[in-house]
Amino acid sequence: MTPTARTTDVAALALEYGDRLVLGTVRDVHTAVAHRVFGATRIVGSRVPEAIHDAVAGSVYGSLSRVLRASGTAARSMAARGVGAPVEGSRVGRQVRSAVNGLVGDELRLMGDPQAITMSLRRDGTDIAATPWKLRQAYPDATGHLVVLVHGLCENDESWLRRGPSVTYAERIAADTEATTVLLRYNTGLHVSENGQHLDELLEQVVANWPVAVHRITLVGHSMGGLVVRAATNRATVAGHLWPHRVGDVVCLGTPHAGANLEKAAHLGSRMLRFWPQSTPFGAILDSRSAGIVDLRHGYISADDWEGQDLTARWGLDRIAAAPLAHAEYHFVAATVGAGRWHPLSAALGDLIVHFSSAAGIGRDGPVAQAARLEYLPSAHHFALLNHPRVGDWLVAWINAKPRQTRRLGS
Repeated sequence: MTPTARTTDVAALALEYGDRLVLGTVRDVHTAVAHRVFGATRIVGSRVPEAIHDAVAGSVYGSLSRVLRASGTAARSMAARGVGAPVEGSRVGRQVRSAVNGLVGDELRLMGDPQAITMSLRRDGTDIAATPWKLRQAYPDATGHLVVLVHGLCENDESWLRRGPSVTYAERIAADTEATTVLLRYNTGLHVSENGQHLDELLEQVVANWPVAVHRITLVGHSMGGLVVRAATNRATVAGHLWPHRVGDVVCLGTPHAGANLEKAAHLGSRMLRFWPQSTPFGAILDSRSAGIVDLRHGYISADDWEGQDLTARWGLDRIAAAPLAHAEYHFVAATVGAGRWHPLSAALGDLIVHFSSAAGIGRDGPVAQAARLEYLPSAHHFALLNHPRVGDWLVAWINAKPRQTRRLGS
């Protein structure tokens, strides 16, 4: 049974990172500055002031570190005894957990931390097992057309339910189509390729155990979610799985197909900070970001893109081409904060997170999907794509349209 993540686990994690990153950074910066300041005393041949300073500083930092580590251990012990409210008990707690997974989810999984998220279907803020009985309970009005919504970095299934200028996509789909919306949650700190594998395996289970025969699937990914969707279809095709034959549409909302400028800036920033001893510790903070975030630098969707490379130290290579599903329609939605794509704000910031050309699927080696249809949303930011009336209209139209090709098992 998976341990329950509690607020005491959150506190323990904060204390552990406070010791390793915050206190460690302050200590290392202090040491670098002191080494430079005491250069004058070393010139005149006296290291006594520096030795006294180092002894006092080492004692102070060591004491603070021991207090933080002891407090973290105590918090973990309390969590193991059931002390502390379950993180999943509130929407805010679930949002915090998802954000933490996006930042350090790969490390949480490696440590066996109960806060690490496992990919699962979600309904009403709880996990739904992909078994026949649980699926019948959770989706009593299930239809044969699934619309799978895959969230982005540091988000969760409830990110799609945010209130905006219109009803949610799930509400629009229920009211205006004959499809059934399926939400899921996953650890966005893991490699995109690994989450693609998990999505492939999950959809294989869902299709096999769905209450009625599944004849069509529409995949919708926001930001990183679009990369995970493409990683899943790529992996499933190579593995010879059957569910991709039912995919009629792949919709990517603000997806960094050619990479995210924010992650590129983080990488360059961490490299630049290492030029000076006094700023090197801050570079270590940037380097602690998760594998999932690093994958966004180039829009990696395959393990072959990054295996054998330390991408926190190296820029990385261009993406390996991944063929889109030949029978599916691809719809790429790009937004810009400016009123037009050539507006100065649009050219500089894109949608604040992803540049127009990347969301449009245009890389240095050409488009990632030759026949992808592009829709453009001006005067909108990245997170507006989670609930926007025009996007809702497009989704309904795509879902209700006759698929280009219907492929069934055995065809």
